[in-house]
Amino acid sequence: MTISEASLIITGAGSGFGKSMALYFSQLGAKVSALDFNEDALKLLKNEDSSIATYICDVSSNEDVEKVVDHIFEDSDNVNVLVNNAGIMKNAPLVNLLSRPDSRHSVDLWSQVINVNQNGVFYMTRSVVNKMIRKRNKGVIINLSSIAAKGNIGQTAYSASKAAVEAMSKTWSKELGSFGIRSVCIAPGFINTIGTHDALEEKMLSKWIQKTPLSRTGEVREVVKAVHFVIENDFYNGETLHVNGGLVV
Repeated sequence: MTISEASLIITGAGSGFGKSMALYFSQLGAKVSALDFNEDALKLLKNEDSSIATYICDVSSNEDVEKVVDHIFEDSDNVNVLVNNAGIMKNAPLVNLLSRPDSRHSVDLWSQVINVNQNGVFYMTRSVVNKMIRKRNKGVIINLSSIAAKGNIGQTAYSASKAAVEAMSKTWSKELGSFGIRSVCIAPGFINTIGTHDALEEKMLSKWIQKTPLSRTGEVREVVKAVHFVIENDFYNGETLHVNGGLVV
């Protein structure tokens, strides 16, 4: 599939990776449907590129997802790429003895991360793939994972959610291949984004940079180019593409 033939749904497209992908692929001639729960962010995206179709959606709500996906396929029934990009990063140790009154990892924080990062991917994929199959649309599901899927200190919920995404993606690659639908993960390392700087203290981030063979963080454009590669390589399936500068957690 060439980019000009692609009709993409991108979740979490109001900022970060998602926004960069939406603008990049739209400028290359792809049709882009951008989803985000932040209405203001979608308005700003629309101002930058009026050809991008925008939809308000909370991916952690299956009801929301079903309504929006129905709407998208009414507007454009040739969708052939889903990029499950929406996600949140919340850090907390399993036990923090300095925390009061409860030293244990917050159940609410666990649920919040799992609902967005794991359930959201499941809700979006089951809905979109069902319609793709019925309309005989061949294409690819691209799931954003993370280097943290291997397990990272202080990221129980985040690591668990991303490991689950990789497992689901591998399963779908086996189930959907006969329909001409590929399923792939992309796992960035530490990327120079606002989210990374917000989630990590600069001292900790510096330590990770020192451990990275290339001695730097990645750039958003390098992750976007990985998505580009996956879309256009029709034999790439069932794998996780690591974009981490050689860093191993």
